[in-house]
Amino acid sequence: MLCKHSPESSIMVLAPKRHCATNERLDWEAYDSNSGFKIFRLSLLRPLVIESKSKLQSLLLTLFYDLPQRIKIFAYTSWLIKKNDIDIICIGELNSLSWIGRICKLLYGTKIISYIHGEEVTTETNYIRYGKNRGHYLRNSDAIVAVSKFTKQYLINRFNLQDSDITLIPNGVDLNKFNPGIFPSDLIKRYCLTGKFILITVGRLVPRKGMDNTIKALPIIIKSVPNVHYLIIGIGPYEDRLKQLVNDYNLNDYVTFTGRIDESELVDHYRLCDIFIMANRTMPDGDTEGFGLVFLEANACAKPVIGGKAGGAVEAVKDGYNGLSVDAYKPDEIANAVVSIYSDNKLRTKLITNGLDFSNRSSFHNCASLFNDLCLKISNEKQ
Repeated sequence: MLCKHSPESSIMVLAPKRHCATNERLDWEAYDSNSGFKIFRLSLLRPLVIESKSKLQSLLLTLFYDLPQRIKIFAYTSWLIKKNDIDIICIGELNSLSWIGRICKLLYGTKIISYIHGEEVTTETNYIRYGKNRGHYLRNSDAIVAVSKFTKQYLINRFNLQDSDITLIPNGVDLNKFNPGIFPSDLIKRYCLTGKFILITVGRLVPRKGMDNTIKALPIIIKSVPNVHYLIIGIGPYEDRLKQLVNDYNLNDYVTFTGRIDESELVDHYRLCDIFIMANRTMPDGDTEGFGLVFLEANACAKPVIGGKAGGAVEAVKDGYNGLSVDAYKPDEIANAVVSIYSDNKLRTKLITNGLDFSNRSSFHNCASLFNDLCLKISNEKQ
């Protein structure tokens, strides 16, 4: 979205064709052709995720797997820099891609911006080959962007950075795409949801998103909202556990897993729901939400939201204003929040109205302006 809202020809993107964790082919052709900015792609921008079990295995993976991949990425990046006279590289994946920024800075004098969402710094990693040099890469950056006050403060505390080292650019929402719009009756038919009070979660199926405790809250919710139905949108490693919970709680008639949906259908899924819920929590290893753009997207579609009191989500969900915040480790709190919005028309209307106002003030156009100002600043410093 930063690229879409930036001045024409000021930004180009290098992206992968396949997912580094699953090796699944990404559906990128249609997106690239309609993007409005230049996108270049390699098959992968980092080796497939293979967690090493020993230093020896790590060494072998580095020599025969990582190194050839890195050489290919470096050669292509060098070609792009020279061909397009690029003077700033923005790294969106701190742990696995900062090395290319470091090398290009040394060889070509390019400036580096590290764009930090949260998860990549809050999660303690056991990887031998990745994540051990985060502090070094951050301090080597010419600018650091944090997407929330939470992430900014975490960077300061964890990596001994200064407030002046970090630019706060909160996540924004594309209001041209996410807006109230027409109710998607076709999705009601697809998922057999006629007459249902619909909850949705959109996101990767991982523990910190809180789908498990939302499922555990459903038996409580059903007592007050017997027509409730929970739509879980996305894929991820926690899917089998979530489906087992649904079976354990005998909730197969109340929960639908949609799997991955086409990006073009995302906004209609927001418009479909009565409440957007992501009861996020901070995990024991530090994994947490850096912000939670999905809350803004749902607000922009005129939906009340429920989020966890964890990470940067408390900046996206202002309790009692555009949504309700809960202790996501407590299914009863999650259930009470859902029932409150369901039963209190005045509260629901307030959250919807304020949510629309909040999302309108969080336009990606404003975020892009801040980012472009930062780029101009460090580019001028180079001169």
